[in-house]
This record gives sequence, structure tokens and C-alpha cells, in this order.
Amino acid sequence: MKLNWKRKIQATLTLIIIGWATPVLSTPIHLLIDFLGNVQVKKAEWKDFIQAESVTTLSGEDEVMLGNNASVTVYCSDRNKWKVEKPGTYFVSEGCPEGKGVIRLCPDCNNQTIRFPGLREEKLKELPFLISPRYTTVFNDSLTIRWNEVSGATNYTVKVEGLEGEWEGETKENQIVYDGKLVSGRWFDVEVSADSGITSTNEYLNHNYGWFFVLKDEEAKVLREQVAVINQQELSQEQEGLILAYFYRGNRLNFEAIEVLEGLVKSGSRTATVYQLLGDTYQRVGLNLMAKKVYQQGLALTVEEERSEVKAMMQLGLGVVEYVLGNRDEAAEWLEKARVNYLVLGKRLNKEDEELINDVLGKD
Repeated sequence: MKLNWKRKIQATLTLIIIGWATPVLSTPIHLLIDFLGNVQVKKAEWKDFIQAESVTTLSGEDEVMLGNNASVTVYCSDRNKWKVEKPGTYFVSEGCPEGKGVIRLCPDCNNQTIRFPGLREEKLKELPFLISPRYTTVFNDSLTIRWNEVSGATNYTVKVEGLEGEWEGETKENQIVYDGKLVSGRWFDVEVSADSGITSTNEYLNHNYGWFFVLKDEEAKVLREQVAVINQQELSQEQEGLILAYFYRGNRLNFEAIEVLEGLVKSGSRTATVYQLLGDTYQRVGLNLMAKKVYQQGLALTVEEERSEVKAMMQLGLGVVEYVLGNRDEAAEWLEKARVNYLVLGKRLNKEDEELINDVLGKD
């Protein structure tokens, strides 16, 4: 049985509209990866300095302030490190050049299509929804396809279809190794069916997430070389993982970013940014159930934090996820908390977030 041609057309149009098949120039970011002593940060849109947090994203217009006997290390977008050990206030642009860098913001992180209400939480849990590779570009490597385990299902059929034909496999597990052909510069559609008669495509009400795109050979070569440089630098496992995750997200390699971040979580990371970034990436590819869980884990690490951008970002993310899952009361609670914390930081939410919060809270 062939995959639905309507879904194939939708996936093709999605590629054309958001330009997944071509490189996208986005804003370079710098990462505060290490600090000792009294180090504070002030982003351009904040009213005050606040205590630094591990792996804070920075732009050239942001400032860092060091007290006596303090030090800070910033990983610049061009993959060089900037270390400051003298008291004072510094613009990040003093140590990290602006312009073309390889660590960049993801080009479509604020894609509003992920914020339409979808299947309610209890219904979604019953589906073999695709976990990975999902709504992502990939290298031309062997892939393990994963999906949600369905209660009562004893067998799954997995179909992968591209312009070169269709691949099919069966398993009793909730994952399978795809050993079919991966053609560079082509997209592939994935469908998982449980023997109970339900399929992963039952998830898609407003947006199709069940596809991936294989990088063109030349682009893949360049990105691999950049990854190799990061791997060879003197970084801790967590620093390297977070830098790679931002790098992958900036190049729409959601599959790779999720694998790296899931590895850090499994290793017992206590850095809230790891959970915030993984939750954001799950949310970006429509994995709202998984985003909900990881946001909750991350927020548990920030209980004592009074002014924390990472905390506010996770509260906002959790509010969006609860809204999409149909839990309006829970969404309202988290979105209001996020609004309050952003006000404490002196930062205004963007127009889309404000509109969502006002809609959920019933405000004009």
C-alpha cells in the first residue's frame, strides 16, 4: 500500500516554502560556557544585569560584568574562545567578532505552525507517532527509526518512501534500523503502522512531521568538517554537546541535535539549559508529549532561581506544549508564570507569544 499522495505533496510544498533544501543564513550566536565568581550578564533587551547561567546564548550587543577574582569564557560563533579575567564590564563584541559564524540561531525556531491545537494528550499517547528522524535534515548515514510504543500492539510495519521507491520493514520493537538507500538532496516520508490498525499519520491534523531530507553531498561535507573542529577542541562533554546541539539546530539537523541532548540527559546532566534546549527541539518537531516531560525535568532544576532566562523559556515552552495538547488550564498557569518572569528580566515577549498568552488567558 502506497503512502498517501496528499501527504507527499504537503511535504514537498513544505520543503519549498521554508527552504529546507538550501542553506539559510541566520543570526550568529555566542555561548557563555564557563564562569567563576561573580559574573553577571545583561542582554540588550534586558533592563538589568543578572547572575550568569551555564551556557547562556549571547549576541555581540550583550554585556558581561565581572567582579573581583572572577573569570568568564565565551565560545564565539567562529569557534574561538574569548576568556576574560579582569574586573569590568565588556560588550561581547569586544571578544567575539560579528559576521559570518558557524554557530547560529535555527532559521525557523519561531515557526507558528507548531502552535495550533492538535490531538489531545490522551489520544496522542495511543498512537505510534514518529520520534525520529522527524521533520529534519540528516546526513547520509544509517538511521534508526523510533516511534512511540503503543499499548497492546505486538507488531509494527514501517514504510519509508522517496522518489527512488519504497522500503518496508517489520518489528516487534518500537524502533528499527533503516538499511535502505539514502539519496542526497532528496526527501523521504515515514509511516509507522501498529497491528491494531492505527498509524503514525493519525497524528497529523495541522502539520505533517513524518519526513526527513538528506543533505546534499557538498553541504554535508562542509558541516562534517565544522563538527570535526568542535570535536577536537578542549571542551567538557556537556560544553561540547550543547555547542553541537546549537550548531545542529542552526542547520536544521534536528535529528542530530536530539541525539546529542538525549545523551546528556541520560548521563545525568544537572544543567537546566540542556533540558530547555531539548524541550525546544522536541517542540520544534512536534513532539509535544516528550517536550512536556523534559521541560518538567528542567524546571525542577531551577526551583530556587529567582531571575533566570532559562526558567522563563521553559515556562513559556511548557505553556505552549500544554496548549497544543489541549490542556488549557495548565497552559494558562505556565504562560502567566513565563510572562511574570520575562517582566522581571525586563524583556518583552515577541508579538506571537503575547498573542498566544492573551488568547489562552482570555485577554483582549
